[in-house]
Amino acid sequence: MNTTRKCLLFVVLVGLTAAMAAAQSWNHDPNSPIGPNRWGFLGGNYNSFATCGSIVGASTSLTEVGKKQTPVDVLPANAITSVLQDIAFRYRDTPFVVENTGHVVEVPYENGSEIRIGPGLPDEYKLLQFHFHAPSEHTIKGKLADAELHLVHQNALGELAVVGVLLQIDNAHPNPLFDTIMFGAPLNSGDHELAGEINARDLLPRSRSYYTYTGSLTTPPCTEGVHWFVMAQAVGISKAAVDRLHLIVSMFPNYGGYPNNNRPVRPLNGRAVLFNRE
Repeated sequence: MNTTRKCLLFVVLVGLTAAMAAAQSWNHDPNSPIGPNRWGFLGGNYNSFATCGSIVGASTSLTEVGKKQTPVDVLPANAITSVLQDIAFRYRDTPFVVENTGHVVEVPYENGSEIRIGPGLPDEYKLLQFHFHAPSEHTIKGKLADAELHLVHQNALGELAVVGVLLQIDNAHPNPLFDTIMFGAPLNSGDHELAGEINARDLLPRSRSYYTYTGSLTTPPCTEGVHWFVMAQAVGISKAAVDRLHLIVSMFPNYGGYPNNNRPVRPLNGRAVLFNRE
């Protein structure tokens, strides 16, 4: 199959799964009948969320159960130190628009920004958007951070690469852009255009060391084959901005006041986590 047909097929599949995800209600409350422990059973007649069904300790008759799901618990002592290439972040400024999608606070990104990762992933991955979860989705030695940033990228073949940045409360050294985004985000679903431009580079840690593994989207339809890069150094944020994010999440439709939007960690199922030191 040629590259053009692959791209067209990917666009069609993404469109269909996005439409089905939008049509099916779901949330992040683990005690809810539409929460993460039940995602694999949702998705209507097409079982479009079946890949989400990697449910620890639960029996399921679904045949399409995800085995390479995200997030995971990162154990630094078990990570394989490898000679990898640093991520080259080539981010430009973008118009400042903040969206409340009903599941995350998201900032869409104008075309022209990218990352390069090699030699295993030599392609350019264009930055599409970034969004936030609170508390974090990835854990380090079983410990959650206060929030997590996901920078979502895509190459010409439609393959996804997501950079995860753990965010930890540090009122002495809070990231000013995180504050600006959270207090500019609408409380209800929709978008809010703010004055000026921003650059996602300002949300990155100084260190470029990272953990990497192959995983999935962390929300339905939990599509696998996503290249994950979790930065080893956390970024400081203010408690007030984290509280604002939790308030926004609690007001999402179908969340019933539940203030968190993180998926619990999934089993590695034999996957290797590699570590690249800057």
